[in-house]
Amino acid sequence: MTTPAHQFAERSSQSLVRGDADAALQHARQGLAVCGEVPGLIWEECEALRALGRTGERMLRLNRLAALQPRDPVVLVELGLALLNTPSAPQAIKPLRAAVALGYKNVGVELALAGLEMGGPDAAQCEARLRAILADDAAHFGAQGMLWRLLSQQCRWAESARLEDYVKERIARGEASPALQPFWLLGSDLDEALLHRYALKHKQLVEGDANGSSVGVVANTSTRDANQPLRIGYLSSDFYHHATAMLIAGLLESHSSSVEVFAYSYGPRVDDDYRTRLKRAVPNWRDINAMSDDAAAQQIRADGIDVLVELKGRTYGARLGITARKPAPVIVHYLGYPGTLAADGIDYLVADPILVPSESELHYTESVLRMPLCYQANDARRARPAPTPRAELGLPDDAIVLCNFNQSYKWSERFMRVWMRALQRAPKAVLWLLEPDAVARGNVMTMAKEHNVVAQIHWAPRAKMEAHLARLAAANLALDQLPYASHTTGSDALWMGVPLLTCIGNTYQGRVGASLANAVGLNDLIVPNIEAYERMLGNLLAQPDRLLSLQAEYASRAATAPLFDTTSFTAQWETLLRTTYDAWASAHAQGDSAGGIG
Repeated sequence: MTTPAHQFAERSSQSLVRGDADAALQHARQGLAVCGEVPGLIWEECEALRALGRTGERMLRLNRLAALQPRDPVVLVELGLALLNTPSAPQAIKPLRAAVALGYKNVGVELALAGLEMGGPDAAQCEARLRAILADDAAHFGAQGMLWRLLSQQCRWAESARLEDYVKERIARGEASPALQPFWLLGSDLDEALLHRYALKHKQLVEGDANGSSVGVVANTSTRDANQPLRIGYLSSDFYHHATAMLIAGLLESHSSSVEVFAYSYGPRVDDDYRTRLKRAVPNWRDINAMSDDAAAQQIRADGIDVLVELKGRTYGARLGITARKPAPVIVHYLGYPGTLAADGIDYLVADPILVPSESELHYTESVLRMPLCYQANDARRARPAPTPRAELGLPDDAIVLCNFNQSYKWSERFMRVWMRALQRAPKAVLWLLEPDAVARGNVMTMAKEHNVVAQIHWAPRAKMEAHLARLAAANLALDQLPYASHTTGSDALWMGVPLLTCIGNTYQGRVGASLANAVGLNDLIVPNIEAYERMLGNLLAQPDRLLSLQAEYASRAATAPLFDTTSFTAQWETLLRTTYDAWASAHAQGDSAGGIG
């Protein structure tokens, strides 16, 4: 006998087949109102929400469905995958593990789980999953690439080097895998051309030719009078105590009356000091968490945004489906991802003369905009706490302290050996590193034992930002590395008066350290290759008085370095965006007059 619930579910399903997702949702919700929380009706509701792109609502309803059917592996997988590409991605691990425990077998789900397990205390489970996949399919490209990433961040360099060479060969042949994120490859030795090629191939695999840009939402095409404020929108999930917010807080507060600022936030609703500060700085705050990509794009268009600044890039939780719908005439990617996005709707990438020299532009899908000095915004109002005494940090008072507080995935065997050899030649120097997981720490210490410098290695636990800044001032020299240079970590050290020794790379992410050092006038500490880097480090350690003098001289002017002049940066930033918008408006006006733009 056909029940009312079945009838409503059938109507919903048939509407969806006809392509009428709104009607499908209406039928499912009518059924729920009449029949109560019937799992089949919630499933149909979720399918309609999927078709409508209302991911936030769908995730909530899948969560309810999983509570009603906790042993249904299909529901658990759907919930986990729905969470995966949101700011709540870490929560996906629980339903996906539960589905696998119930017998759900799917390589894509195993890879998704491995990606979640890679960066935390579950690395052993991550490795076991990847090796199980490779036991069945030794050539599985996604599993190979992910295992390379895991081995690299655990400082298992002999193993990771062999895999990296194989991965690079396959990328050079034009291969890609949805499981191997372009972001992870920024830590490899791939050059700009291959990174660009991979970004394009990966985007094609994951998103196809368009990421929702065919839905009919188009940019605001009305031009703004030169005397009207330029409307700038900032789009991100990181408007809270996050590195992006820490960098741009001063910029948002320093905007002039010649612009009108909007923020589109889809990240955690965390009421911390930075969220409060940013909301105070931005009068037009839009929480778009619950909006679909369509609705968010419509909101941006309704606000008449002239330049939309996308701050996330291809990292967890990004919503590039919004920018793909072209909700503003000019869309700029900035800060969140150091390289080409190869994403629909993104017109420009912000760099500077060091990050992307003119000969490299062909390796970027976006047109390159350049800030005159350094691309990175910094906050002149940021705390500069009093230095923590070395005794409290477990550091020798009379040592030359070299520091590197990057995460272990940025370390490389070549640079670690350079640092170890430097310690061998300078027994009163110490190397102070951010403490990684136990496996990575053990591998670094094994190398230190080989070089007979174990006693010269010191570890810094993770700390809250103000405590971290205070301890940074105990160092004499910050050490950069390649292929992935210091970014926020580098500007943190420079902010606290610690000079940065850097080696300029051949990619965007590898040139950031050089851009930062140049912007504080430390050009003598920018070297062209690893051999020059090792010589420079050796010379500085052989002349500790010279190093201490260099540090003292830099520390005396760090607060007034151009890198930290938020007011000047903001003026240059506004000029860059205004000029870019004006160029679009001029081209649009010419197109209108020629009948070329309707």
